[in-house]
Amino acid sequence: MIWLLLLVPMLAIYFILRKIGLARVTYRRYFSEEGVFEGEGVTLVEEIANPFFLPLMRVDVNVCLNNDLQLADYSGEGLGMQEFTSRFYLPPFMQIKRRVKITCTRRGYFRLDSVTINGRPCPAAAQIYVYPKALPVAESSPMQSEMQNTAQTSRRLFQDPFSFSGIRDYRQGDTFRSINYKATAKTGTIKVNDRDFFSSRNIMVYIDFAQAYPHPLTTKVYNELMEEALSYSADMVWAGIQQGFSVGFSANCRNIKSHAGQKTEAAVGASTNYVRFPMGRGHSHYLEILKEMAAIRLQDGCSFTWLLKQDMEHLWNADIYIMTTNMMQPFDELREVYNNRGNHLTVLELKQ
Repeated sequence: MIWLLLLVPMLAIYFILRKIGLARVTYRRYFSEEGVFEGEGVTLVEEIANPFFLPLMRVDVNVCLNNDLQLADYSGEGLGMQEFTSRFYLPPFMQIKRRVKITCTRRGYFRLDSVTINGRPCPAAAQIYVYPKALPVAESSPMQSEMQNTAQTSRRLFQDPFSFSGIRDYRQGDTFRSINYKATAKTGTIKVNDRDFFSSRNIMVYIDFAQAYPHPLTTKVYNELMEEALSYSADMVWAGIQQGFSVGFSANCRNIKSHAGQKTEAAVGASTNYVRFPMGRGHSHYLEILKEMAAIRLQDGCSFTWLLKQDMEHLWNADIYIMTTNMMQPFDELREVYNNRGNHLTVLELKQ
């Protein structure tokens, strides 16, 4: 009987201390990459720590994930969401890290906000950009010949040794003198300085998100064509950046989020109804365009003619590509205006 009398207060003390310990548990999560292309895999890293002197058993972290971030071997059923529980045993003053494999099945911007730890809400922000799948234009596409002309130039391109557009991973063909030894030592992988080029070749890519006129498309067909346009655009931007061209991107669409603090005109457009990236060079510029493409909502925004006029006076000696389902635009008039400034306009029709 005595041990029963002792057991009751001991259990009461344990559960009180456990409640205090659970309240002090810290949790955070993040993705192993800031962004990946559609269809690629990424790792969601969970870090949980017990700063308390009491060991904590059966610490359950309940997580919800969008179905487009597909968990490996997930067998549950949910309407648009996947729910799973990560269970931890936390020794005193111990931090545990767990990795969850995820496949990103659809382009988009995904933000995770919170989890529940044994029923207690806990903020746990994490975000991932899923870029459009970069599709090179197929040989059967009418875009093929134009893409080949864009990707080839008779000009020799020379890197400017006094320029600096960022730091990137080492790629085959990079010279040893381009290695950034400080960044290499800090990250443990070989990093090189990214340089700008002397070439003045400019490329501007536009996507018109307005519906076809006078015969509008079904929602399914429209979405497929716009996703295809984003994929082709991502490939065209990459091809231009790789060869040292100055590349820009613009579209009359809506955006899932606003990029707070982003010092580009895209930040203004993201909060209204367009996306606009003036021409620039370098890998960092390419990544910013990809992020904006990831956050695009398939819905038309401002007037496409108005959007074109924002750049018209600033484009000289540029290759301009317009992707659209609406061939009723006054493209002949636009071509004459552009050609007077040494530009070359190509209209690429998006159709089934």
